[in-house]
Amino acid sequence: MDEEIDTIVSDSRQAGPRMLFVAQRGPEQDGHAYARQAYDRGCRAFVCEYPPTLPPDAAVAYVPDSRRALAALAAKLYGYPAHRLTLVGITGTKGKTTTAMMIYHLLTCLGIPAGYIGSGGVQYAGMQEKTDNTTPSALDLHRIFADMCRAHVRVVVMEVSSQAIVWQRIAGLTFPICLFTNLASDHIGEGEHPDFAHYRDAKARLFSDHGCATMITNLDDGSASYMVADSTANRIITVSCQCNEAALFATRIRPTRQGEAYGTSFLLCTETEGEIPVSIALPGECNVSNALLALSAVQVYLLEYQPAADARLRSLAPLLSDLRIPGRFEPVKTVQPGVDYLIDYAHNGYSLRAALTALRAYSPRRLVCLFGSVGARTYSRRTELGEAACEADFCIVTTDNPGIEPPEDTMREICRVLEEQGRPYIAIPDREKAIRYAVIHAHPGDLILLAGKGHEDYQLIGEVKIPFSERKLLLAAAEEAVPVV
Repeated sequence: MDEEIDTIVSDSRQAGPRMLFVAQRGPEQDGHAYARQAYDRGCRAFVCEYPPTLPPDAAVAYVPDSRRALAALAAKLYGYPAHRLTLVGITGTKGKTTTAMMIYHLLTCLGIPAGYIGSGGVQYAGMQEKTDNTTPSALDLHRIFADMCRAHVRVVVMEVSSQAIVWQRIAGLTFPICLFTNLASDHIGEGEHPDFAHYRDAKARLFSDHGCATMITNLDDGSASYMVADSTANRIITVSCQCNEAALFATRIRPTRQGEAYGTSFLLCTETEGEIPVSIALPGECNVSNALLALSAVQVYLLEYQPAADARLRSLAPLLSDLRIPGRFEPVKTVQPGVDYLIDYAHNGYSLRAALTALRAYSPRRLVCLFGSVGARTYSRRTELGEAACEADFCIVTTDNPGIEPPEDTMREICRVLEEQGRPYIAIPDREKAIRYAVIHAHPGDLILLAGKGHEDYQLIGEVKIPFSERKLLLAAAEEAVPVV
């Protein structure tokens, strides 16, 4: 084939002349079935795992794993930009976004050109871009890396999802610094992981298959030793809120208030610097663990790549004091006096229980939780959410991203659990109406948690993403509701 290829696609709808179409097999669709559509749009070069139905003038290269091939081709297309970056990878069930944003914030405060890729999108050099997945596709990743290199970024903090590892989105990438937050049963079901072992092993591959040299792990999680077992790291750094033998140990953890923010103070104990008082604008032990991981990661990076910088934890810790992360215990101040609203991304049993437990420490008059579950997948999550929500005084059960599943079906299992536990609740399928209900029935001293959506500015209904801002809906509902008596 005598034709220059200047673009790679894996979606036949984007195909055209001078493009290479990579046919990928996924949990729901097989790209080989769309090769002819790509051909009809002008594409003549293909990468496949088995012969597609194509005319004889199509050039086809066969590979054992087209997803892995796509990652290699994307790296080549963009000139191997990841080779010019230091990648910091974070995996775990919860805490990835908060930890990554903390690291990104610290590096930026220090004047180090840094980038972030994760649930919060892409950020670097004043640029922001939304992403469809926590870890973007290989094609998008290498394009983003190339853009970051042009902006003179040196280090990229990445959230690495289990799906990204399984589907080879990070194939060929090296992460010299890797972090493990925690592990709980999640993303198990049709189209995701078949069981917990598969989910756990996918996470562990970040530490064994991607050049991890320094591993920073949360010693308080029961899966920490499993993650360490096959790691290639020559240095393991531990953090803990419970074990004083960890390299970074937090003690005297106390809830605090910083304006509207629910914060935490603690004492950071280190062997080299002694005791360091720390304050963060996020609640709970879970966020203390995230802070420990972030501080350790930045210190490692500075010592390895910026030896002239001040890498003392005593200097780094104060930089976290005023950091607030969109969609993570995000306070929303309304015109209603005496009522506090928080928006958080807690969308499984593990994270919802941790969130409610953390907020209970502030002794609200009532702890109210508005939440739902995603539709058409992760069915086991619904029982776990219902059980976790029992930590609240009152629940408003609604939808999250119902997708193609009827909202009532999504809510049914959650309501069953609450009824069995004798917990007071109301079920309102329409999330906007549920928010209005929460506002209208708020009492002085209430702390109301809107869980599940967090930073998301849409709601997936059917197969369409509808604009949906919980912050805007809260503010509008509070204006209509008049002050709480």
